Amino acid sequence: MKKNRYFLLFCFFLLVLTNFLFIFWDYLTSPLNCTKIIFIRPGWSFKKVVNELKQQKILHCPLFFWTWGIIKGVTTKIKPGEYLIKPNITPLELLENFVNGKCVIKYKIVIPEGATIKQIAKILAKKGLIDEDKFLKLAYNPNFVQNLGIKSKSIEGYLFPTTYFFAKGLSEKKIIEIMVKEFKKIYKKYAKKAKQKNLSCHEVVTLASIVEKETSISEEKPLIASVFLNRLHLDMPLQADPTVIYALPKFNGKLKKEDLKYPSPYNTYLIKGLPPTPICSPGEEAIKAVVNAPKTSYLYFVAKGNGRHHFSRTLKEHIMAINKYRKNN
Repeated sequence: MKKNRYFLLFCFFLLVLTNFLFIFWDYLTSPLNCTKIIFIRPGWSFKKVVNELKQQKILHCPLFFWTWGIIKGVTTKIKPGEYLIKPNITPLELLENFVNGKCVIKYKIVIPEGATIKQIAKILAKKGLIDEDKFLKLAYNPNFVQNLGIKSKSIEGYLFPTTYFFAKGLSEKKIIEIMVKEFKKIYKKYAKKAKQKNLSCHEVVTLASIVEKETSISEEKPLIASVFLNRLHLDMPLQADPTVIYALPKFNGKLKKEDLKYPSPYNTYLIKGLPPTPICSPGEEAIKAVVNAPKTSYLYFVAKGNGRHHFSRTLKEHIMAINKYRKNN
C-alpha cells in the first residue's frame, strides 16, 4: 500500500514536471507576436535586459526567459545595441540574437569628403550614435590620437570619408577607431609613393586636405597639389584660403581681406609651410593627387568662376589671369 502511494506520487511529480517542461519549451519556441525596438545599453546586466523586455511587454513570462539564459550560460554575453523584434521571432531566437548581435539596427552614415571633425561629430550626433562633447574631447586629445598611431595633436584628417553602418551602443572611442582603421587601409595603397616623394603620412594628409577644400574637380586636384608642392620646395608661403578659413572663429561664406591677417598657426599667408594639422578629411582622390602630383612649374592658380581654375607660372601671368576672370565675373 505504501509502495503504491510512493509510485502514485512519483507519477504525479513526473506528470507535473513533464507538463511544466512542455509549457516551458512551448513558450520558448512560440512567436512573440509583437513588433518593437529595444535598446540594450552598454553595461546592462542580464537582469536589466529581462526587466526591460518585461516593461515593454515583449516577454509575458520573463522568468522562463531568465531561466533559459542561465541554463545556456549566456547571461554575461549579451551584446549591446538597438534590436528590432519582429512578430515571428521566438524567445529562443531572441536570446540567440542578443548573444550573437544579430538583428541589430545599423544606421547608414555618409561622411562626405572635406568634412571636418566638428561636422562629422554633428552627423553622428544627429543619428543619436554619439555624445558630441565626448566625441570631440577624444578627437582633440593628443594622447588618444597618438595611441592610434597618428602623429598629430588631433584626429582631424584621419576620419576617412566614406559610407559606414553603425549600430547604437558603440562607444565614441570605437567609432573613431573604425574610421581611422578605414583611413589606414586606404593610405596603405599610397604609402610607398609618399615615401618616394619624401613625404610623411601627416604631410600627405595635410596637403590632401587643402587640395580637397580647393577643388572638387578630379583632374585639377593633381595640378593644385603640384602648385603647393612647388611652393613648399621654393620656401614660398602656400597662401591657401581654406587654411585661413579653418581657424576663423566665424565665417559667413565670404573671405575678406582682413581675414588674411587673422593670426593663427593655420594662416598660410603669414606662416610658411604646412599648417600643424589637416583642415578636413580628404578623400582617396585627394590623397592620390598629392602622391601622384605631376612635375609642373605652376606657382599660382585662380578661380575662373565656373568651378575650375587657371594655372600660372609667374606672378605677372597670375595677375593678368586675376584681372581677366574678375572682369568676366
